[in-house]
Amino acid sequence: MATAHNEHVEFVGTGEIKRRQREQLAEFRRCEAARDWSRLHGSHFDWWMFPIDRPSQFGFAWTVFAAEVAELAADEAWIADYLDGVRIEALAWGWDLAAATSVPDPDPEQRWQDWPIRLEKLTRSLELFGFTTELRSMCGYFGRLSSEGVSFRYGDRDLADSLSMRCRRASGSR
Repeated sequence: MATAHNEHVEFVGTGEIKRRQREQLAEFRRCEAARDWSRLHGSHFDWWMFPIDRPSQFGFAWTVFAAEVAELAADEAWIADYLDGVRIEALAWGWDLAAATSVPDPDPEQRWQDWPIRLEKLTRSLELFGFTTELRSMCGYFGRLSSEGVSFRYGDRDLADSLSMRCRRASGSR
């Protein structure tokens, strides 16, 4: 059986995904060191930091299918950086990824920023790359936000259902 590749002409390739991720992660780390969560929140990075198998406003430029996922997953340095990016993004939201709980005494800007599409993409990416532990942690964050009455509307879509389904799959329940 053939492995699905992104053969779209606009696809930037895994080399470019890796390059952009390294660049962006350096910025994430600077933001974390400076505790400049606002700068991180204002950045646009989802496509190369947390690649998914769906097109975006860039078409298929940053979309990864099974072959690209396998190639990226085989790169230990890329995976370590990917997971550090997830950790820092969660931290910027006031969530401790490893402990699966809120950060105690967060900075004023270390909080949810009303970007449900970013949480949707991040959890989709974690599921795609098979990081169940990290996905479960982020589902805990989604659950906390849901219990606080946070809306997951993005444009004309409500992302709560897709997030809920993904979290049910991660927990092993349907």
